[in-house]
Amino acid sequence: MRGETCVAIATFFSFVSVILLIFAHVSQINTSAVPRKLHLVQVNVTNYGVALNAATGVTSPGLYTDNASVPLGDELGLRNIYSWGLYGYCAYLNDTAGQCGNQTFANEFRPMDVLLSDTPEAYSIQTKTLVPNATAFKNSSYLAGLTKPAFWLVFVATLCAGGALLVGIVKNKWTFIVSSFLSIVGTIFLLIGASIYTAAIDKAKTVNQAVVRGSVPLGIEVTAGSGLWLIWAAFVTLLLSTAPYTISCWAFLKR
Repeated sequence: MRGETCVAIATFFSFVSVILLIFAHVSQINTSAVPRKLHLVQVNVTNYGVALNAATGVTSPGLYTDNASVPLGDELGLRNIYSWGLYGYCAYLNDTAGQCGNQTFANEFRPMDVLLSDTPEAYSIQTKTLVPNATAFKNSSYLAGLTKPAFWLVFVATLCAGGALLVGIVKNKWTFIVSSFLSIVGTIFLLIGASIYTAAIDKAKTVNQAVVRGSVPLGIEVTAGSGLWLIWAAFVTLLLSTAPYTISCWAFLKR
């Protein structure tokens, strides 16, 4: 009976882990109700215009666009909020009005490049100057170098979690050996991937403390999102499945 009970527990935890990872994977794939609420990281530039005005001493008409359908990446104006998922980013004027950029496999987190691609040419040089070189936020290559391998770790971990769930349904010693192995590998990969994403976001957050004119906040704020916590939660639940899978394996080996 112990083996069957452990199988049920392991299946439950691996199932929960897979569901959590599915939600993480759909973050920011489009602007529909669920995906737009989920993101790994968000960059809010609503107050950047105030800092630019303070630094230059003049107003900055056209810095932002008020048309959500204007193409991204054509220097036609900043949006207020930029949200990244595992496969790309979306830009929003408010909580609902926005559009998404190209969705790519193994997407890289390059916030400065994205902002500059929307910043009108008249303000591009000032923007490059105002964002401190000392912040990792400005170093898109550095952040991309962290987040690309993190994506692959999370992606492979998702396959491992799904594999452990499906293989573990068949009750014999070999399937439990495979399920145990997949759950352990998936857990390790999720831990490393989530840690790298967390580190990259924390590095990017250094821009939150940047100021202009000595005391005026730069107005660029980076925050971690629900997508990151989903990955961490998936790690915990997959970790909880490893022991029951291993116990099941030993129980069936002794039969």
